[in-house]
Amino acid sequence: MTDHRFASRDRLEEPVIHALREVLSPPGGEGYWTELEDSIMARLDSVDLGWWGELTHWARPALIAAAVLIMTATAALVHTSQAESNAMYESVVAASAPMSLPEELTVRPIAQGEREATLRFLFAP
Repeated sequence: MTDHRFASRDRLEEPVIHALREVLSPPGGEGYWTELEDSIMARLDSVDLGWWGELTHWARPALIAAAVLIMTATAALVHTSQAESNAMYESVVAASAPMSLPEELTVRPIAQGEREATLRFLFAP
């Protein structure tokens, strides 16, 4: 199997190093990259973006409108949820109205006695 690693600098010949430096060096000296960036940014600033440029004027009002819409929707959801909870509560309370028990299940008072007096004494406020 062949080893495809780059040769170390010590093993490269001087003409190869010189040729690589010429190919890989910036064409206009060291300030080339800064000048290239400046020219690209200047060109981008001068280009008319059409209707996309108008979107920057609408960004802040659109964000404010979106925030108001979100708060309104949240308030409506909370109100709806509370109304549903109240309706369910009312339906449960109405359904559990006191019912009369059959005669055989009614509690009859026990005779007044010592036991009753003890319970009154223990549970009296």
